[in-house]
Amino acid sequence: MNRRVLFGCQLITYGDVEGTLRCSVMAEECGFDTVTLPDHLFHPSIKGFLEKPPWEVFTVLSAVGLKTRKVRLMPGVTDSVRRHPTLLAHTIATLDHLTKGRIMLGIGAGEAFNITPLKDVKWVKPLKRLRETIEIVKLLWKSTKEKTVDYEGEFFKVCGAYLGLKPLQKPHPPIYIGGYGPEMRRLVGTHGDGWIPWLHSPKVYGKDLKTIAEAARMVGRSLDDIDTAVMIQTVVLKDGDEARKVVVPRVRISLALRPRLLRDMGYGELADESFDIARLHFTEENVRRLHELAEKVPPEAVEE
Repeated sequence: MNRRVLFGCQLITYGDVEGTLRCSVMAEECGFDTVTLPDHLFHPSIKGFLEKPPWEVFTVLSAVGLKTRKVRLMPGVTDSVRRHPTLLAHTIATLDHLTKGRIMLGIGAGEAFNITPLKDVKWVKPLKRLRETIEIVKLLWKSTKEKTVDYEGEFFKVCGAYLGLKPLQKPHPPIYIGGYGPEMRRLVGTHGDGWIPWLHSPKVYGKDLKTIAEAARMVGRSLDDIDTAVMIQTVVLKDGDEARKVVVPRVRISLALRPRLLRDMGYGELADESFDIARLHFTEENVRRLHELAEKVPPEAVEE
């Protein structure tokens, strides 16, 4: 039990690439262990939610890698829909060299607002697609000229593939899976090096860990093999009341986008009204309803 708690910083400095670089350096100087960056492609063209434009995450991570020396870096998180797994494997291997072994792969099943405009991309069976992506990435990282990768999946088919550029980290850069449904948690237990869900309460988090542990045991792994993290809204100020003024509205919005968590916390009626961020289309009407629902989230739910 000598493992220390690590702290990461998710930088959501949309529309400001230079600001992202400055904040990354500041995060390292302040002692954060990890800097993560979101991976968004399309933001809605409406007021009230995600108004500033996103940058391309791996391009910015490359720049951050050159500006920093110690802090570990990760997309928080990318998806398995918009990039082919061979490209992801190559990108992360390259970033591992650029950062001298500081990159991690954070990956999830995807979110509707990033994918809906892509009419030639089918977002179906996202969990199976994610599993195939992780399997191919790992196979490519250990491929050789003599032992190439042949993979026949439902979504991806690879034949005779060999990735010449290998990551520096052994056995490979850690793969953190972002998500919180039961099937996603089972995938963490069988395929993930880490789990990084968005928003949890301590009680629900402890319950959800049991699913991961059970899945890990079924494939001969232990929960000790998996780094269990969580991404939560946090504001640090000298004045606690002022900190609450900043963070409470953000947590309320976040909870309004987590129906499963609301239900597990005992707020079934709110859960029935809420939106699932993975499938939400940010229309003006949905954003208006989202803000109305956020006002209904009780203070005790925010504190938890």
